[in-house]
Amino acid sequence: MSCNEAKKFLDAYVDGELEAEAMLRVENHLSRCETCGAVAAVKSRLKRELAALGRCQAPAHLRVRVEKIARSGDRNRIIIRAAAPLAAAAAFAFFLIWPVGPGVEEPMAAVVDDVVQRHARELPMEVQGPDPQSAASWFRGKVDFPVRAPSLGLRNASFNGARLSNVRSHQAAHMLYNVDGHRVSVMIFNPERTIFSGGEHVEVGQRDVLVGQRNGYNVAIFLEGGMAYAVSSDLPKRRLLELVRAF
Repeated sequence: MSCNEAKKFLDAYVDGELEAEAMLRVENHLSRCETCGAVAAVKSRLKRELAALGRCQAPAHLRVRVEKIARSGDRNRIIIRAAAPLAAAAAFAFFLIWPVGPGVEEPMAAVVDDVVQRHARELPMEVQGPDPQSAASWFRGKVDFPVRAPSLGLRNASFNGARLSNVRSHQAAHMLYNVDGHRVSVMIFNPERTIFSGGEHVEVGQRDVLVGQRNGYNVAIFLEGGMAYAVSSDLPKRRLLELVRAF
């Protein structure tokens, strides 16, 4: 069974609605595929937690917002936030979705692992600093999306270089900075109807940010101008979020 085939059965699998043969096929795939297994675990835990909450009514402001989007036809982006009393129980399963519509679900843990691995390897840069805008121009024709290089106009911040990379299945522009003597990677990529599930949700300025941590590295992912930015470093989370605010 392939990952695409398994994903079609995950909801029925979690609900226990599959016939025995199909159930065994899915279980066999999940035992071998860490990514699909993580998706199934999130779905199962979310279903249990929501069931424990019982029935509740959506807050009025959310109803008004959804109805306004539906009337305007603006389906380019929607961010759904867990609202009290759901926030405490469902914070682990916050979904950041852009744009609305059929998409590929990516567990936040898998994205964080990928970003951290690429940051920690310290691969040589294909174009050197100190001008991030020149590096952004270098990506023309090399990636199929525009690259806007953050200037990070902060004290003790400088640009080191850039290289081609990937975030999961997404082609990415890897920009490398030095902040307070720490390496900071900024991975820029086109989210292409991706649904990120899990992670900690925080609000930084006017941005909704998903935050994760792995092996001593913090990762913050947010959307800007239709592109996704994944910022990773061994800086403390508070300092990393200050960088996000400075973008």
